[in-house]
Amino acid sequence: VSVRSLKDNKHRTMGVDVPGPLIWSVVRNNSCFLVKRNGVQLTSEPGNVANKNSYKFSGLANAKTVAIDCGPGEAAPLTMGLKAPKRAGMPATAVRTTPLNKNFRRVANSIKTQTAGQWYRADLTDQALARWTALHRYAQIKRGVKKAAKAKRGRNKA
Repeated sequence: VSVRSLKDNKHRTMGVDVPGPLIWSVVRNNSCFLVKRNGVQLTSEPGNVANKNSYKFSGLANAKTVAIDCGPGEAAPLTMGLKAPKRAGMPATAVRTTPLNKNFRRVANSIKTQTAGQWYRADLTDQALARWTALHRYAQIKRGVKKAAKAKRGRNKA
């Protein structure tokens, strides 16, 4: 694409296709989402379902990602976001979100069908289900439906 064609089409936005391994080599050690604690590298980037700093789970470097997140606010539902591979270069419109507001088993089944059932990212199904379970439990505690688990205090402590 020449510079002249970009100037002529001012209102048209063009995504740049950069290979995932190149993005990962840049983002791996330098990222605003990187969190280093106790010798472990974690990340808080969007689209990273396991919050691990690795290429497999990276929401920035992969064209297909799965995100299970809480919406803003207390009464907001949990959402599942899937990145469309054709729009991976356009971050503003790349992620399709689906509210997860049905019962536990129906949502778990929909996560399975959206990831492994449609050959999207079958390797992320278990992590997505684990994250859904934890966030669902957290939302129930927040609403007052369930009680929080008691913390274990160790031996000989009451």
